[in-house]
Amino acid sequence: MVAVASKENIQTQLMDRLNNDHFHIATVMNALEKMFAGFPDEDIDWSEVSDMLSYLQEYPDSVHHPLEDQLFDRVLDKGLTPVERELVHTNLAQHAEIISATLRLDQDVNQILNDTVVPIGKVLEDFEHYIQLQRTHMRNENTHLFPLAQRLLTPEDWRDVAADYASHVDPMLDLKQGRFASLFEYITER
Repeated sequence: MVAVASKENIQTQLMDRLNNDHFHIATVMNALEKMFAGFPDEDIDWSEVSDMLSYLQEYPDSVHHPLEDQLFDRVLDKGLTPVERELVHTNLAQHAEIISATLRLDQDVNQILNDTVVPIGKVLEDFEHYIQLQRTHMRNENTHLFPLAQRLLTPEDWRDVAADYASHVDPMLDLKQGRFASLFEYITER
């Protein structure tokens, strides 16, 4: 007889994974903040910044946020209060805004790496906007939306979302090899 995972087990596994994703995203943002803390007076390793932004585009923007979208789309069908509904809609809209903010910052960095003059004020404004948006977004998810999902979603909802999520692995988890191994070393050494 094959054991079927309980709702609590699937829910716990998925929530652990989403929380780990948030931890990795926060770790990368902390490293970015440290790099930008002395800017423009101190030099920045723009290649490392580019690697960090590549990670944020490759995993959180391309995998983590779309899977959260699936989770929160299901929450919308669960008889929410108007305040809860607004919170979910705001969160879903922020995913697109975060993707756009990451891309804008990545474009700034690529221009710098290609020796194109970019106004320092624009780089700092784009960076500060990205960090503030991402931190506020994750705080709202952790405080309001994840508990809402845990309270309202059915076992089938959790199974469906977890099945989509299972095939995507956070590249930060492969610490000894792969594209982001040096990024992880750089971040953890700081």
